[in-house]
Order: sequence, then structure tokens, then C-alpha cells
Amino acid sequence: MSNSDKQREGANPTIGLIGLGETGVKLVEILAMIAPDGVVAHSLDTDNRSLSRCHQSRPFLLGQAIPCGLGTGGDSALARGAVESDSDELIEILRGTDLVFVVVGMGGGTGTGAAPFLANLAKQAGALVVGVAATPFDCEGIQRCNQATGGLRDLKQVADTVFHFPNQNVVLMEGADIALHQALEIANRHLCEAVLGVSRMLLEPGMLNVSFADLQASVQGRHSLGSVMHVEASGEDRVDDAVQKLLAHPASQGGEALKNASSLLVNLSGGDVTLAEMDAVTVAISNRSPSAKLVVGVSGQGNEEALKLTVVIAHAGKLDGADRESAPPKLDPNRQTSDLGYSDPFTVPDTGSYLDLGKESDGKNRNGFAYTPPAPPADALTPECREDLIRVAAKEEPNRTKRRKIIQELLPLEIVSKGRFEESEPTIHKGEDLDQPTYIRRGVVLN
Repeated sequence: MSNSDKQREGANPTIGLIGLGETGVKLVEILAMIAPDGVVAHSLDTDNRSLSRCHQSRPFLLGQAIPCGLGTGGDSALARGAVESDSDELIEILRGTDLVFVVVGMGGGTGTGAAPFLANLAKQAGALVVGVAATPFDCEGIQRCNQATGGLRDLKQVADTVFHFPNQNVVLMEGADIALHQALEIANRHLCEAVLGVSRMLLEPGMLNVSFADLQASVQGRHSLGSVMHVEASGEDRVDDAVQKLLAHPASQGGEALKNASSLLVNLSGGDVTLAEMDAVTVAISNRSPSAKLVVGVSGQGNEEALKLTVVIAHAGKLDGADRESAPPKLDPNRQTSDLGYSDPFTVPDTGSYLDLGKESDGKNRNGFAYTPPAPPADALTPECREDLIRVAAKEEPNRTKRRKIIQELLPLEIVSKGRFEESEPTIHKGEDLDQPTYIRRGVVLN
């Protein structure tokens, strides 16, 4: 291979798709068939059954010793142990990858427990980490929703950004009478569009390119929930149709997501994109997000009729501590929140510790379930975090109720009955009745 070939191959970022758990494996199998060249797909699971159906991606069985290919049964702690046991092999899989998509369905065992650990491995390998997560329908139960909330929060604290799609949004879009398989298809399509939209934006050549550095500058270190919207329109009014579809997209939340964005990556794809069309799209988006940093790309891919519009929404993430007080999320008439499908605004603490996790919400606006994060392991505590914990404990020590010294009461005992010696002649020796216990005769108080 010549040097020019190596340079041409190195011009594009290396993108890795990692599917975790049954849902993640299914989505990565679909993505592997339609993803652009240069995307490497891996499927990871603790269940051999789901991996046996992998034909497009590279399967890897987590925890071959435990749980031996039988799945975790919803036990996220077991999944965490399984992925930790294979960390050396996973580091090799992630080595040399510039952008890693961690595709996962939250609420079960493998995806929920393994995703944060895998994302951390990818960060240590130097990759930009983007989580792509689905969360359950409300009808799947509070316990599963609770576990999904905790898994999403843990993933967000590690990944640079997380593209999240709540399955319950399908009910809001299509109504509760929709068939289950159709609802799952719609949810899977939105998740796949997020991955494909970003991948094509970075890999397909264009007249104006959105580079990997643009994405990196927008999401790296944000630890926030983001969104990707992909719409297509054709005909004479394809720009107006595309903008209307963009605002109707569930991730747009009626334009609220655009309004709160810190960065927007916009890519137009189609034949003969005119300056007027480009201007109409950027003006429509800029009017709804005047304070966001806007990066626009245009490629000539696609036919002359269809205009494809991809928008990546990145949020700032509250890392600087300047805006710690957040307004409570607003409930809509269907009791759904406007904060990307969650009743709590999940933000990472500014110190990277667990000390301030409980200060983000007073619990009054929770919608059916709550999550308390587990304590960090001892090896994960930095010296600064350990000092913070000691300082907080020292402040609370004077307020603790002092333990009173317990003194056992002395029991003065007296004889009530002599038992079988009651009717017999007492045994008298030196003036003492030997049929009585010694402590009674001598008046000893027991304690």
C-alpha cells in the first residue's frame, strides 16, 4: 500500500458501532447492513442466543465463565462483572477507533450494567463516545423503568453525549392503538437514523463538509443528552416540507430542543442543493436557536428529487457550576416531561464526584420512579473526591445524636420460695440457712 493510499484512508475518522444486549445487537445488525464504508460493527451480549443471529456484525460473548452464555436475567450487577472480566479483549476491540457509538436498550441487565463500563473503556482508549439509548414503554413496569433511568444516568456521566429515544414517545406520536411490532419498528428507525445521520455526515464527501473536529468540539466532555433528527422531502416545496418535518420530529419537542441547543450541526444532502434552499434551512433553524453555534455542511449525494436534512443537537451540559439551579421540567397534558423524555434533568456534578447527585432535584417532579446511584468503588475515588467525602462527613458529625452511655440496672433479688426444701427442716450452720442461695444470705446485688 502506498503512502498516498494510507493518507486517503486516514482522512476519515474510524467509527465503531458497539451493540450491547439484545436490543443493541438487533440495532447494530441493521446498521451494519446499511452503514457507509469505514464503519466497523461489533455485537456484545451475555446471551448466546442473540449472538447466534449475528451475520453482519462481529459477535463477542461477554462473561464466558459467568454467566456462561445464558444471559443475566435482568441483573445489571452480573452484567457489570461479565464485562469487567473481558476488559482486556474489549480494549483491543476499541483500540484505534476515533468515534464509538454505544448502542443499547436500557432497562434490562446486560445493556444497563455494561454500557457505562464499556463507554469508560472507550474514553480511556481516546475515542469520542456517543451513547445511543432506548428506554422502555411505561407499561413495562416501574422496576424496569427505574433500572433504565439509572443506566441512562450512569452512561451519560461517562459518555460525551447520549442520543436518547424513549419508546413511550411512539405512543404520543401514533396513539396507544398501534401494534407492538410497529411501535418497535418506529423506535428502532429513529435510533438508526441517529447513528446513520452522524456517520454519513462525517464520512460522505461534500461541497461543504462537517468534520469530525466539528462534532468533537460540539459534544466532547458535555455529558449531556443530545438529539439527532433526519428528515427527507421532495417536490417543489421540499425545503418547507423538510423544515415542517423537522419541527414535527419527536426529538425536536416542537422546537424546544432547538431553542435550548448550544451547538447545531446541519447537513443537507441531495442533488442540486441551491443557495436559496441552504439559506432557507439555516434561517429557519437559526430563528429557533439564536444562541447556538451553527455548522452547516452540504453534500451532493442522493437523487435530484429528495432533500435529506440531518441535524445534530448538542446541549452544553452543566459542567461549570454557573447554572446549578435548573427549572423543574414542565409536564404536558399527557403527564410527559419536556426534558428529552425524562422527569429529572440529569447532569453530571462539577467535581466528578457523587456528592452533589441528590441536589439536582428535590423529588417533587418525579414521574413514577426514582433512582439512587450506587456508591462508587474504592478504586474509582480520586484523592480530591476522597477529601470531599471526609470533609462532608466532618461537617455532619457535630449534628449527629450522641450515643448515650448504657448502664445496666442493678437487680436486688430476694428469695420467694425454697422449692423442695420448703417443707423440710432448714439446715442451719453458724446461724445461716444453707438451703438459701449464698447471694440471698449475704445480701449481694446482682448486675
